[in-house]
Amino acid sequence: MTARFSVFSAPTELTVTITGREGVLVLTTVGDIDAASVRALDEALVTALAGSERVIVDLSRVEFLGCAGIRVLCVAAERHPSLTVVSGTGHGVRRCLEITDAGRHLTIHETLAAAISPARNEESTT
Repeated sequence: MTARFSVFSAPTELTVTITGREGVLVLTTVGDIDAASVRALDEALVTALAGSERVIVDLSRVEFLGCAGIRVLCVAAERHPSLTVVSGTGHGVRRCLEITDAGRHLTIHETLAAAISPARNEESTT
């Protein structure tokens, strides 16, 4: 008896959308972030960080996050310490961020609401 299991699925295209929300620019990413697609994320980050003090990258709809994506996020955070990442509640992205210890370089929240909250607190104290 032979059993076949398909564990590999074709990579999905990466889409990055930039929107303004409560005084913050939010980059919503959908798809896979790997060596083949990371350029789209990098270009969106450059654009967003040039136009706003506060940028959040929402990875909650990302299916795969590779080392290339983590590197781009960490390099951007070195230049712009206010950069915040939303990992989502799914296991895959959170696990990648944990095992690479990306939290040493990135501010990470599970939800977009939690990531936006610090911005609200800063606005109310200024």
